[in-house]
Amino acid sequence: MHPKVNEGNCSFWTFQNLTICIILIELCRVQGEIITKNKDVEVGGRVTLRCTLSKLYDTIQVTWQKEMNGSVVNMATYQNGKGPNILPPYNHQINFTVLGVNDTAITFWNASIQDDGCYRCIFNTFPLGSVTGKPCLSVYTHLSIFIYYKTSDRHTNATCFASGFPRPSISWLPPGHKMNENLITNPNGTVSVMRSIFANTSGNHAGQELICRVKHRRKEVDLKLALLGRGHNHQDYLVLILLALMPMIILMN
Repeated sequence: MHPKVNEGNCSFWTFQNLTICIILIELCRVQGEIITKNKDVEVGGRVTLRCTLSKLYDTIQVTWQKEMNGSVVNMATYQNGKGPNILPPYNHQINFTVLGVNDTAITFWNASIQDDGCYRCIFNTFPLGSVTGKPCLSVYTHLSIFIYYKTSDRHTNATCFASGFPRPSISWLPPGHKMNENLITNPNGTVSVMRSIFANTSGNHAGQELICRVKHRRKEVDLKLALLGRGHNHQDYLVLILLALMPMIILMN
């Protein structure tokens, strides 16, 4: 006698697994249909992040979040019939500029360094669940750079200064000289980098050129300094003036 197979249970579980597979496939497909675009903005500027579903789905709610230190923070939500809800402190920083359950946008009216980072726009759909887009915002400031130096009969001690956001990087060319670097994070969020070099100006080195190369947001700026090989102590006054102006330069950024 052969054992009977419970065809009803088998059909139920087969149908359930098939339904789950279809939902997962559809969910993966929808994830690829969220249209987003990364944006750049200067501090104090206006910028909009937008997420759009390329096809219409039954969306219940849209949520915006900010990624912070490995976690996420809720910023704002929107539901049909209930309207927008922007949570503090973001209610003083952003507004919804596109209100829709399949198309959403938030605008930063006065972008700050703290707004730099990646965000999540989450569409809570039925029956697929949550689908997420991830636009990123790059905030930047203008770059302030200069060199101050002191030259003796045999050596030049020079420091290249750069301040901005994101953090600038400094290198001296040609390499091979003694160098050191210091970083300062300013109260306004900008980063000041000071990279010093101690170069020999005697003998064959006299007349050579040092180059301070500053890199910031895919751009390079070169400042050139000649090794004169003779005393120019009047530069001490320039050092004092520039050091006095440094706090003003930092606060202007």
